[in-house]
Amino acid sequence: MLDHQTLELTMLEIARKSGRPLDRHTIYEVRNGVRNALAAKERHRKRMNAPAYQWKKPASLRS
Repeated sequence: MLDHQTLELTMLEIARKSGRPLDRHTIYEVRNGVRNALAAKERHRKRMNAPAYQWKKPASLRS
């Protein structure tokens, strides 16, 4: 898996080659985009590795 710094540098290089100005806003968008994508990937991985949910009927309050 690639680290966030490599992904950020690659995205900035693509933006530079496409002629987009590398101002603060563009850098901010790239950093947040990479951060959000990696966070979503981690959440998905955790969901897929979680044990299956098993519902248990609650015990009767009148015993």
